[in-house]
Amino acid sequence: MNPLRSLFLSISRIPPAMMLLIIVGLASLVTFQVSSYVNGTKSKYDDELNRLKEAQAAKGKVVYAIRDIPEGTAIAMDYLEERELEVGKIPVDSVSNASLVAGRISKFGIASGQLLSQHDLAPQGMTLGFEARLKQGMRAITFGVDANTGVAGFLNPESHVDVLAMVGAGAETKASPILSDIEVIAVGQTYQRQPGQQAASPASSVTVAVTPEDAQKLVKAVAASKLYLSLRNEKDHQPIATVDVTSLFAKPVKADPSIATLPEPTRFHIPEPPSLNGFGSPTEASPAVAPPKPPHEIEVWAASRKDVVSVPVK
Repeated sequence: MNPLRSLFLSISRIPPAMMLLIIVGLASLVTFQVSSYVNGTKSKYDDELNRLKEAQAAKGKVVYAIRDIPEGTAIAMDYLEERELEVGKIPVDSVSNASLVAGRISKFGIASGQLLSQHDLAPQGMTLGFEARLKQGMRAITFGVDANTGVAGFLNPESHVDVLAMVGAGAETKASPILSDIEVIAVGQTYQRQPGQQAASPASSVTVAVTPEDAQKLVKAVAASKLYLSLRNEKDHQPIATVDVTSLFAKPVKADPSIATLPEPTRFHIPEPPSLNGFGSPTEASPAVAPPKPPHEIEVWAASRKDVVSVPVK
């Protein structure tokens, strides 16, 4: 006999009251199990939520700058202040003790009220001299500028510029970029950006960081042309086409070797004049006879009558 059929037959023989009682008991058991699971899960959730709230409410120490700190300078203790901040708002690389910062060199300019982090500090034992600002493989080149060519003094260290060369005068003037997106590492004698600076600082020279190949191009341009700087937006690093300064000058016209030179002119021989056959040579001709002198003329007046008398000249 089929076991499934036997099971249905056995269930059908159970009295209805007993069947109802079994169903109610099973439903109660399932409800209890589900309620226990939900209550247990909710309790775990509440515990974790409370733990997170407590963790967020906890506070830790951080270090703030209370004065402007120039780039590349040793940080004194009186420039620092420890404050408490919620743990959830503390950056991962923040500094928790002012004594860990005092005496360290600032890698960048730090404004008053700024929270200090390890990113703002140079490694311990390292000094940030001017040469340290040069990336490996780069060279520093300095050249003169004025208010017109140097963007009216609005250049700062870390600015990026294009360098344009101008040659010629009048209708023959030519200008073209020779370097693109190069970094200014010093303006005059200043190589640190001043925090919060807004006014222009005119200078008579700028120093830029370039590759050795670009250094040669720049030196040629300084010697052969007048240079202008074009300031870029701090986020604009799109390169532009550049040329060598020598391409701005007119090329000399070379002679065409295919054109042959003209031959020398032919020299003609002029023969001697023929002899006069008994009449003597031309050099022996008789001297020329001078023409007779004209006579003197004398006018004689008698009343209204005029007579002219000619007197020969001896």
